[in-house]
Amino acid sequence: MEVLLTGATGYIGSAVAKALLDSGHGVVGLARSANSAEELRRAGCRAVIGDMRKPSTWLSDVGAADGIIHAAATFGNDMRAAEATLLDGLLEWSDRCAQKTGQALPLVYTGGCWLYGPVGDRTATEGSPFDPLPDFAFMVEHRERLFDAAQTKTCVLHPATVWDENGGAIARFIDEAKRGISPRIFGPAETRWPLVHRQDVARLYVSALELGRRGSDYHGVAETGVAVSAVAGAISARYAAPAPQVRPIDDAIDAFGSWAAGLALDQTMDAQTSKAELGWRPLQATILEAIPG
Repeated sequence: MEVLLTGATGYIGSAVAKALLDSGHGVVGLARSANSAEELRRAGCRAVIGDMRKPSTWLSDVGAADGIIHAAATFGNDMRAAEATLLDGLLEWSDRCAQKTGQALPLVYTGGCWLYGPVGDRTATEGSPFDPLPDFAFMVEHRERLFDAAQTKTCVLHPATVWDENGGAIARFIDEAKRGISPRIFGPAETRWPLVHRQDVARLYVSALELGRRGSDYHGVAETGVAVSAVAGAISARYAAPAPQVRPIDDAIDAFGSWAAGLALDQTMDAQTSKAELGWRPLQATILEAIPG
């Protein structure tokens, strides 16, 4: 397939681009700058420069594609409006593609674990009800919009908290520990995060694009729920830093924005449908195995 990938230079999107290329697909990546476009070209992708808020200015440069993976977000006050505008453009463009081929365009939309709210021990499975943080409630609306769009064959991938040995969800813990200060845990110390390695979830995006059923939700989860205090504590020990400190979640919201309330959600989550329908299995080490390595 020739795949249009939004967020292609982001933390998750860049891993998805590599997984697509490794699987023999072509990638047309959306880049916001000439430097990002050059990064994509060096990786073996074709790049188009543009802003997801202005799809009409760059979609004509994409040409034709056989599928879409949407992995971009602004994480600003305009998140909902920006994505709504992008979907307007993508659906119009997909309609033209579908008319040429006679087939709906496969599309993988990115949701996330924070759409399920504080499930605690009521493990979120594919099909569990949504209880999203207000900042991300629009994703549930956009999911329904895409499911109803005849010109796309949309499925939704909900990644758990994404990490790798150097970054993602644990990047701040690593940075603080390397600087010899206590990693900050925002919210209750007993908070659990469902986790997935960046490379594992990237492979799942490819499987969802190739095999996903229209109107289906798929979870990217390797570890059902790991205490954030255990993760931060292991990182402190690795870098001989002081023990983690627990801070009120309001501190995170003040520092990062209202979306950061998700850092304090106590969640457990599994990936039954991803494993049963897509044959996906996580391959990377668990987070507590990987941190000391």
